[in-house]
Amino acid sequence: SPEPPTRVPHAPLTQGTTAVPTPGTDAPPCPGDEEPAESCGEPTGEQRAAVAEALGTFALRFYQHMAAAAQPDANLLFSPINVAVGLSHLLLGEGPPTQERLAALLAYPSGLDCVHGALQQLASAPGLFSAAQIFHHPELHLRPRFLNDSLRFYGALPDALSGNESLDLQRINAWVREASKGLLPTLLSALPPEPRLLLLSAVHLRAAWRTPLDRKKTVLLPFLRPGHPPREVPTMTSAKYPVASFTDSRLQVQVGRLELNGGLSLVVLMPRGPLEPLETLERALDAPTFLALLRRAARTPHRPTALSLPRLRLDLDLDLCGLARGPAAVDTARHRAVLALDEAGVEAAAAMATSVARSALVLEALRPFLFVLWHNTGDFPVFMGRLSDPQP
Repeated sequence: SPEPPTRVPHAPLTQGTTAVPTPGTDAPPCPGDEEPAESCGEPTGEQRAAVAEALGTFALRFYQHMAAAAQPDANLLFSPINVAVGLSHLLLGEGPPTQERLAALLAYPSGLDCVHGALQQLASAPGLFSAAQIFHHPELHLRPRFLNDSLRFYGALPDALSGNESLDLQRINAWVREASKGLLPTLLSALPPEPRLLLLSAVHLRAAWRTPLDRKKTVLLPFLRPGHPPREVPTMTSAKYPVASFTDSRLQVQVGRLELNGGLSLVVLMPRGPLEPLETLERALDAPTFLALLRRAARTPHRPTALSLPRLRLDLDLDLCGLARGPAAVDTARHRAVLALDEAGVEAAAAMATSVARSALVLEALRPFLFVLWHNTGDFPVFMGRLSDPQP
């Protein structure tokens, strides 16, 4: 995890950020504080496409940031759209230097207007429970423009803490439960001393296969891990499952795309050749290459494929303070993500084609791999991570 944010004096909070001066001070208001952050109407298709492109770039950057800080064999999971919503919420109240840093971190191109409206449209994907909220010290008075824009773009007002840690923890975790429809019972177990600003985000998606997998065909198969003995794990199999797949010879990576309900796809990126650490592929990816692979996968037709895919259930809690650091003195920034993929489908009783002869095409995800849960129509990543160990 990134190191805790450095404390900064209270004074900068009154200049160019979300806060107003404490009572008794006479610091002037921020220039343009009375004006809305964005004076635009409905986001255009071009604006949504630009924000979606930025989300893909941010996803890879953030993934590489996580991978560099994690153990090589650790599982990883986060939601780029959810983290971006939380950090973009901070953008509403920051002064130009921090705004520019956060916007650059999120890969928003300079001069892109209506980021917040376009981002909210993308974040409203069906079946995705995603929410972000700011909690703040009761004496940290927030400027009216920040409050108005928070309600306008993010559908929620920042919430003042009471100063009673037990009650505040209950309120924060109650918000998490409500935002996740009860799927995430808790996010924080303790508060930092004298918290001033807390940025929380939570997301949960249980994705269902467009073509359900037969639970009776889930078997134990060896999952190969560099530097460790093989481990037998429950693996979903099918002799002729519809998969869109191709191999990139330059990167030596096999890419496979499986359709999910709700306009989503699971894209698996798995090294080919000798068993090597996933780190080689992770370092070889840059944003244009990464997005080109995902978009090629979206264009590739599905063909009957022999599939072996471990069951996935990942639940990770991340500290984002290293990213949210700035004049606003964010004390706590946490992100919790849960992803479950198993044999179930929304149409579990639908007719399944009878398996026939084993096909020539094979996708065996029986070694560490990267994965992306891709929103097909929005053209952006909902989840991204890696599976290094199906049974940590």
